[in-house]
Amino acid sequence: MYKNSSKLLRYPLDVIDSTTDYMFLEVLEYKPGGLPTLAGGGGAGAATASSSVFGFKKSAKSSIVLPVPNTVSTVNRTGWGESKLSALAGTGLAAAGIGMNKLTGQGDQDLETFIRSQIPTTKGGFDVYRNFVRSKASVAIVNAVAGSSISLNDVLGRTSGQIVNQNVELLFNSVSLRPFGFNWDLTPRNKNESQAVLQIIKTLKIASAAKRELGANGFLQAPDVFRLSYKKGIDDQKFLNKFKICALTSVGVDYTGSGIHATYDDGTPVHYRLNLSFTELEPVYADDYDQVDADEAGF
Repeated sequence: MYKNSSKLLRYPLDVIDSTTDYMFLEVLEYKPGGLPTLAGGGGAGAATASSSVFGFKKSAKSSIVLPVPNTVSTVNRTGWGESKLSALAGTGLAAAGIGMNKLTGQGDQDLETFIRSQIPTTKGGFDVYRNFVRSKASVAIVNAVAGSSISLNDVLGRTSGQIVNQNVELLFNSVSLRPFGFNWDLTPRNKNESQAVLQIIKTLKIASAAKRELGANGFLQAPDVFRLSYKKGIDDQKFLNKFKICALTSVGVDYTGSGIHATYDDGTPVHYRLNLSFTELEPVYADDYDQVDADEAGF
């Protein structure tokens, strides 16, 4: 809990109740996930990672209740990319594997027999490979001497009307972290709400900032992280998405939300615009849905 800050902060003060949908933001101390291992212990990808919404059970340092933002959406992305691997390269990789097995005393497949089995029996047979190797060597020499950027397919296309079949395929190549952006219009109507808005903004700024200790200037500690949830009363709003533990990457505050500088008698801005950007600490995996009830939207 921060200095001069309540354990539970909320805006507005008199609208959100047990029947109302709202957003719940909990400030948590960052917990490193540790080094990943093949057994699955530690690291962001582990089943028990600190960033998992289920594994991160620490109590909140401070909590904030806000209305559900006007825009509620998610985008779950998975990385797929174009991959190219020619039959020539594939054969080379297979041959290299057989050769390594021979060197290490594993496997009994004969390398020469394998290579001969890969030589086409039609349309030129061994000449196909010989012309390919000759063209590739010629291209490398010309490019090195002349500083040109001739490609192998340029030569093959002009001399034989062929190009190397790259066997293009779309392959899974990465996972993605989900970003979230939220916007609120805050218009405090009395002194108590004015103080609540002030403390909410201050708490968010402090939580998102790196920490340093006097006398230990060589290192910085990670900022706090957030456990976000949509609520309906005390329960989760099951028709809206869940979140994994998030880092607060940006806190934007517009103190002139109506386009002009306007304040109450005590100096409180009449209209704030609060913009928060979060990013989850770990990707969403298929097995995460095993811990979500069947009637919930999940992640």
